Amino acid sequence: MKKINLEKLLLIFIAILPILDMSSFLFRNYFNTNFSISTFIRPIIPIIIIVIIFFKNKFKLKTILIGLIYFIYAIIHLHFFNKLKLGISFGTITHEAQYLINYTFAILNLFIFLFVFYKKENKNKNINKIILITNGIYILSLYISIFTKTSSSTYIEGMGFKGWFESGNSISAILILNLFIVFTLFNKVENIKIKILAIIEIILSGIFLTFLLGTRTGLYGFVLVIGLYICSKLFILFRDIIANKNKKINKKNKILLIASSCLVICVICIVIFKGSSLLTRRKYLEQIESNIYDSQTGEPSHVTGDILKFKEDIENNKIDETYISKPMQTSIIELYNYANNHEISNTDRRTQQLIFNTYLVKNQSNIFYILFGNGFLNNYGELILEMEIPALLFNFGLIGFILYFIPFFALFIYYIYIGFKNIKIIDTEYVLLISGIAISFVLSLLLGQLFFNSSASIIIVCMNVLLYNKCVEIKSYTVDIDKNLKTKEPVTI
Repeated sequence: MKKINLEKLLLIFIAILPILDMSSFLFRNYFNTNFSISTFIRPIIPIIIIVIIFFKNKFKLKTILIGLIYFIYAIIHLHFFNKLKLGISFGTITHEAQYLINYTFAILNLFIFLFVFYKKENKNKNINKIILITNGIYILSLYISIFTKTSSSTYIEGMGFKGWFESGNSISAILILNLFIVFTLFNKVENIKIKILAIIEIILSGIFLTFLLGTRTGLYGFVLVIGLYICSKLFILFRDIIANKNKKINKKNKILLIASSCLVICVICIVIFKGSSLLTRRKYLEQIESNIYDSQTGEPSHVTGDILKFKEDIENNKIDETYISKPMQTSIIELYNYANNHEISNTDRRTQQLIFNTYLVKNQSNIFYILFGNGFLNNYGELILEMEIPALLFNFGLIGFILYFIPFFALFIYYIYIGFKNIKIIDTEYVLLISGIAISFVLSLLLGQLFFNSSASIIIVCMNVLLYNKCVEIKSYTVDIDKNLKTKEPVTI
């Protein structure tokens, strides 16, 4: 154990993420299996590292107690899931347990990465570089799949390309989050070859996300990343000008700002005038929106066809409570009424899911379900809450929300505090990383299952490690100033 280099082990783990993702897709779709080799390989490195950390450090009792808390919560949650499971339930207790394992896996990795890379600036640079390599593997595989015509479609209608990956939304989220780290290489690394490679990856990522993938996340996300990069440069530039640190805009900053602005303008113009897979998808949804008619109103329905059928069967007393419980039946009726009153689109499933689950918690009115959750996969497929943060609160309960989401959110609040307190010395890297973490929350809220996705959660963890160490560096720099330490060269922030 003494000879194992934990930093290198974690860097290898990051590098093989796209390979694990592709193997998972290939096993399920080409070999028709319910599991893949990545299911067994993915947890090996974190488990090895946590075992080493456990035996080499003195906080064994705290580690055991924290582990027991997560284990006891999982047992209680699965008990209530099994109690509430009905004929309409989408998943089994095994599938529900998988969600608990993945969310625990994200928290475990957050601890491991922060512990291993704490206060190691040189190692942080390696994280940036390995993310560049990882992102390159993702991009390369996507274009190879498109050119060889082996890419899967983003949507079941055959629109868009998502390569050899399970979900278009997940691959778009991973690429967008990767870009926040890739952009920091312009500040952290002096090697011109690495910067050129970063530029190439940004361009290829942009082409794929904007024109080939076909999701709103990809299109708006890429433009947002570029926009945030420009804003970060402008913020630092004008802050320094106001502070009389830099009265003139140097040539390098001019080129970066002009190039980034032109890229954003070009992307917007091409999308508007030439269209993309995304716009094709949106037009298709608009066409099918009026295909479902509500016999009660004689107008297009504001809920999906299946939900409309359930609502009619409930009113005609055709559904048994062993198939759909009374609270769920009431929630479906209330969803139908709310959707009609507010004219919600029947293709807007996420809004319908949120409304239904909100009513369901109210109608169940059970303190134990509020604390430990009523089961993520206990609902009908269309009504499973895809918006991850509300799902953690409603379906995994208040305790689950605290255990799985609050650690990430608490760190984010800490970063904001350090940034505001030291706003005169934060740099572009700080702004980009905190923007990336904020975007991860937005994607989790709107897109869903981001922290559940093992690869995406690792990228989020990497951003947290980089930013946490950046904040430690900022704090040490301000302490040196306060103590009036005389150094030949001040600490670079």
